Amino acid sequence: MKKLLLLSLVLCGFVSKAQQLYWEEKATTFLTTSTSTPQISYAGPDVVWTYGAAGDGSGDFYQVWGRSTDGGETWTSGNIDLGTADLAIGDIMAVSATTAYIAVFPNAAGVFGGIYRTVDSGATWQKQASASFNSGSDSFTDWVHFWDANKGLAVGDPAPAGSTGYYEIYTTTDGGDNWTRVPSASIPAPLDGEYAYTHNYETNGDIIWFGTNKGRIYRSSDFGATWTVGQSPVGDFGSATESASYSMVDANNGILINNTHGFYRTTDGAATWTEDVTPVGYYRNFDISYVPGVDNVYFTTGEDIDGIGRGSSVSTDNGATWIDLNDFDLLDVDGGGTLVFYDATHGLASGFTASSVEGGIWKWIADASNLATSTFSADKAFSAALDQTSGILTVNGKEIANVTIYDMLGKQVASQNSTAASLVEMNIASLNTGLYLVNVTNTQGNTSTIKVVKQ
Repeated sequence: MKKLLLLSLVLCGFVSKAQQLYWEEKATTFLTTSTSTPQISYAGPDVVWTYGAAGDGSGDFYQVWGRSTDGGETWTSGNIDLGTADLAIGDIMAVSATTAYIAVFPNAAGVFGGIYRTVDSGATWQKQASASFNSGSDSFTDWVHFWDANKGLAVGDPAPAGSTGYYEIYTTTDGGDNWTRVPSASIPAPLDGEYAYTHNYETNGDIIWFGTNKGRIYRSSDFGATWTVGQSPVGDFGSATESASYSMVDANNGILINNTHGFYRTTDGAATWTEDVTPVGYYRNFDISYVPGVDNVYFTTGEDIDGIGRGSSVSTDNGATWIDLNDFDLLDVDGGGTLVFYDATHGLASGFTASSVEGGIWKWIADASNLATSTFSADKAFSAALDQTSGILTVNGKEIANVTIYDMLGKQVASQNSTAASLVEMNIASLNTGLYLVNVTNTQGNTSTIKVVKQ
């Protein structure tokens, strides 16, 4: 049996690769160095839109769009003519390869923002007059969302100012040709000085939430027609000193992480939150996203909890434990924080443009559903996943020099050297069912052991 297994490994079993395992950096084609992608919007698994903004701390606003029609692998970009440099883009919503919407806010006195639409793949953009956002100097457009080609919602800050002001929220059922402002009686009154933030909202099915500078979360379950509000555990969702992001896996359950790595859960649709001090490992603090269609899998991007640097992390057990993907990937995700998954194989994270042909966005290149069946070494330096159908054992890590497999009697059943590999695949289909120990050694001589069950 042992000889047959080793022969099988030699003939058809081993592939050693050096590659980016989970994330690859792609070029958005934006021309200005350090352009970031503050908002990323999927219209489907292949069609994605984004827009550019200064990522160098200058506070500059750009009037540019980016679009991919192959899931984020390649991008095209172009300018958006808003008629004046005193308007800025705060959000983008993808509907199709040809149609997208942007929320535009005033960046100077004397101008008004609003909702703009393109139906010709970004060549031209037209303001939608009935979502006026011109209720006075306090009128400020924050974001826009569409559930389909017709049904949409646009949210702006309370206007006019003062005791009579209320959130400027519009709904449409005809693709934005006509917008109707939601009456004040349907929206809980804002607190004194309260406002929303650009591209700061969360959706799940028909339900939508947005956070404010007072740490409150507004919620609607009828496409924005009526709203409720509750207090979150943070005082502000987007200031320079305090911020937070949250992801709702369904109508009731979600996770919130603030900029100081506070970790909270809700089970009642964000009405109330409970601090969870038990999560183990490297979760991050810029953005959090669950993976649609995969149970219990969340990703985070941002700063390490110990302040070492930036990167990405994953949890496959509903946020109880977190794996630092920096331990595996050749490059660490370094971006402004926006993170979104369409499904298990389509995900994107914001980055920074190095040049028109380098950088700007990070593309997920693995299958997140496989992570739920992966096992990780105790030090999280290596992971192993066994495809029970094909018998292919995949070992991930950095600079793998050797993989050796032992049965539970301590007998070596296979061993293979490699040259600083980041991914090793071995065919163990000939093995009997049972528990095996996978011993992984890197080029520095560090060793980890991972348990793998063959069914």
